[in-house]
Amino acid sequence: MSLSTSPSLAPAPSPSPAPPTTIDEVIQQANDIIDQSLRTPSRIGYFTALYERVTVNVRRAIVAGNVFQDNDRMARLDVAFASRFLAAWNAWSSGGTPTKSWKLAFDALDQDSPLILQHLLLGMNAHINLDLGIAAATVAPGPQLAALKEDFHRINALLSRLVAVIEVELGEVSPRLKRLEAISPDGEDAVFNFAMDAAREAAWLLAEVLAPLPQEKWGPLIEAHDQVVADLGRLILHPGALVEGVLAWIRAAESNDVAYNIQVTGG
Repeated sequence: MSLSTSPSLAPAPSPSPAPPTTIDEVIQQANDIIDQSLRTPSRIGYFTALYERVTVNVRRAIVAGNVFQDNDRMARLDVAFASRFLAAWNAWSSGGTPTKSWKLAFDALDQDSPLILQHLLLGMNAHINLDLGIAAATVAPGPQLAALKEDFHRINALLSRLVAVIEVELGEVSPRLKRLEAISPDGEDAVFNFAMDAAREAAWLLAEVLAPLPQEKWGPLIEAHDQVVADLGRLILHPGALVEGVLAWIRAAESNDVAYNIQVTGG
């Protein structure tokens, strides 16, 4: 187990960057958060490093031009989607209040007990279950949403290809999680794939609710959905005594060196 460097609650406050307008700007801003997370260190680097890799894969698929039906629309979706995470992080790290689901994920960053896997799942929960549906309805409002559906689901293939890579990397910093993976090779796979697939299905359902409505009517619907997503996040963080006992056993052997963990799990 690596030596510990105590993580701070958040990177030092600095002026928030302007919202990104291109995928390259998304990647740059994500890398800025990762770099600061390595210096501080801060566990926000876990999710951000994973997210940066997903964004790079989406960018490559767009450049290749043979994955999505509408590459320009997918680029706009990616930017709209990422902007919500970046805005939430900038709000929280500067003393503001993000959505409930993001606040839950960010508040957990200073806790020693959650696994790296739990931090990843908390970020995925807030970003996919809440942000993705909002981004989809923003980019494809009204009747335009139906045309987005196939490309929306094609991204699942890109995400699933990262699962095996992430599992190997987590095993480097969480040896007992690796032992469980050896006992049940499909177990961790199922956790990630179920989390991603279920979250994206929920996101699409939210997009279908929002897209037909003018944006000025979205507020109460987003607030209600955010509460549901935050409640799910609490289950990820506190799944019950029996599961928490297993998680504590895994956590006891997991690396406490946050900067090292970000480097290993960030690819």
